[in-house]
Amino acid sequence: MDPFAIPTQPVTVFISDPFEKNPLAESLFDVVIRTSSAKSAREDIAGAVFNICMQVTNTTPIILVAQERSGTLLPGVGSGLRASFRKLAGYVFIDGTLPAPNQVATPNSQWLEHYFDSVPLTEDWPNAPVVYIQSREDSAIWVEQVKVRGWKLLVEEIDSALPKAVKLIAGETDKN
Repeated sequence: MDPFAIPTQPVTVFISDPFEKNPLAESLFDVVIRTSSAKSAREDIAGAVFNICMQVTNTTPIILVAQERSGTLLPGVGSGLRASFRKLAGYVFIDGTLPAPNQVATPNSQWLEHYFDSVPLTEDWPNAPVVYIQSREDSAIWVEQVKVRGWKLLVEEIDSALPKAVKLIAGETDKN
């Protein structure tokens, strides 16, 4: 391997939550970052950005992937990576909760609260292509928002949808 070669293929970085209802096989991704879920969302974001920067070179395009409630962290992680001069190629949400400005946790949802502690969305978010993978019926509540936002939607099993999502994002990035 040439250490001076500039990578052209993006690396998939999976932001994992220890309390996901349907954990994914980590072998699907190039890098896995585990959040603590015991800290605030801001601490999880800072930790994720630090760990990604330590594991991925600054010339490698990065596709951030999140499942379920970890999706709310992607804008913050993406902004942190851009501030760290990393190449952000895109975002993939898998049956995930979509980020919204100034989210508020529902009453009696203490285990979710730290994911909604007002992590601000930047005005330019999303700042890269977005793909939403719906593999389960219970994530259909987000499909209308995905369509309204004009994001790509894949309704199929994760094993077949993830490579398609990566190709879609890589194709969009090549146009820019």
